Amino acid sequence: MIEVTLEQHKDLAIMHLDGKLYFESLSYLTEIWCQIVAKQPKIIAMDCKELDGIDSSSIGTLVQFFNEAMKKNIELIFYDLNPAIRKLFKTIHLEQFFTVTTGKKFMAKYCSFVS
Repeated sequence: MIEVTLEQHKDLAIMHLDGKLYFESLSYLTEIWCQIVAKQPKIIAMDCKELDGIDSSSIGTLVQFFNEAMKKNIELIFYDLNPAIRKLFKTIHLEQFFTVTTGKKFMAKYCSFVS
């Protein structure tokens, strides 16, 4: 089960993910995603510090989110992936498409968006 806490700023939305992102949680995550995209932020970040697991269905959904973000000129960023999930992202080459960084680097680069 996944819990999502949303932090909304003018041009930046941060989704804090906590738990396991599995098929059963995708409708909930997609609902929140749609609410965020409707507000047309410039950046959507996913804080994955507390994300413990992810399945293949969820990865497919994240790819859909990425495609939608590109069409709407929204930058999608993932930060603070745990080592196992980061390894998975590298293994299936998601880092070639997704922006993946640390929380520290994310805050340093994007903190000007936070008001």
